Amino acid sequence: MSCEPPDRNAAPSGVPLFCSPPSMAADTRAKRLADRLLPTGGGQWVFFAAVAIAISVAPTLAHEPGLAVDLVATIAASTWCLVNFWRCREAHCIVTGTGWAALAVLIAIELVVGRSFVLWSEGLVFLAILLVGVGFEALWRLRHGTNALVRDH
Repeated sequence: MSCEPPDRNAAPSGVPLFCSPPSMAADTRAKRLADRLLPTGGGQWVFFAAVAIAISVAPTLAHEPGLAVDLVATIAASTWCLVNFWRCREAHCIVTGTGWAALAVLIAIELVVGRSFVLWSEGLVFLAILLVGVGFEALWRLRHGTNALVRDH
């Protein structure tokens, strides 16, 4: 979802409250591929809902299947955010993308050893990383007037 001209839902800066910065130039084959593969519009909301459902359902499963579902959902979310950050520098994506990548490594280790190091609360850790990322973006936006993680010129 890219930032469009100001509307009634806009913040005082004139930028809509919930939007992504425009993608950077698609000047390589990899960037064009990323732009084609990342769902937009309704597709991105289906993706987000699938991740949320997986994270919510995982604790109701037996331990190993639950961890496997958590792992797949966490890798999907991390990949989305890291690619999205690469393409448009959305501030929360650097926090959530790297945080979820680290969580995915932890979950993979948990699967190998057969136990949870966070008391079977991987979904809560996932949510905590999301909240930290959104909080970081809100603070960045207040300070810089944009949710794009770029230096002031």
